[in-house]
Amino acid sequence: MKKIKDNLIEELESGNKEYSKKNKNIFKKFLKGQSPKIAILTCSDSRVIPEYIFNKSIGELFVIRVAGNIALDSTVIKSIEYGVDHLKVSHLIILGHTNCGAVKASEETNDEKDVLFNEIKESFILDPDNHFRANILRQLNMLPKRSKIINNKIKNKKLTLIGALYNLKDGQVDFFID
Repeated sequence: MKKIKDNLIEELESGNKEYSKKNKNIFKKFLKGQSPKIAILTCSDSRVIPEYIFNKSIGELFVIRVAGNIALDSTVIKSIEYGVDHLKVSHLIILGHTNCGAVKASEETNDEKDVLFNEIKESFILDPDNHFRANILRQLNMLPKRSKIINNKIKNKKLTLIGALYNLKDGQVDFFID
C-alpha cells in the first residue's frame, strides 16, 4: 500500500493517534456491539456534531447525517430503521439547525428536479416564519408515513419521535414535538 504525503492527511493521522490513545479503554467495551438509546437524524453540516452538542461519548448515540436532515431516500430511512428495529433505540431525534445551507439553498432555487431542495421546500408552509423549524416539522410528520417500522414503534409506544433545533449562535437546543 502506498503512503500518502499530504499535510491535511498527516493532520488527520496525528489526530487519530491522539484519539486512539485517549480512548483505548473504551474500544474494548464496544467490540461486541452497540446499544445506544437515542438515534439522531441530523444535517451533514460540519458545525453540527451531536456527540459534542449533547456531551456524549462513543456508543451513546446512533447518528445518521444527511444534508438538510431529511429522511427521503431508502438508504437514510433504512439506516434509521436499523437503529430503531435492530438496536432498539427508544428515542429518535430529528436535529436541524439555524443557518442550514440546504434550507437556505432551497429558499433560493427554482430547480424543480432537485429532490433535496424540493423536499425541504415542501416544509415551508408548516412554519412560514422559520424554515429551519419547518423542515424539522415535515420530517417529524413524514417519517412515520415513509416507514412502517417507525410508525409501528411509535404506535406501540416503543419509540418517541422528537424534533430539535440547534442554534449555531449559542449552542442551545430547543426540543419539540409535532
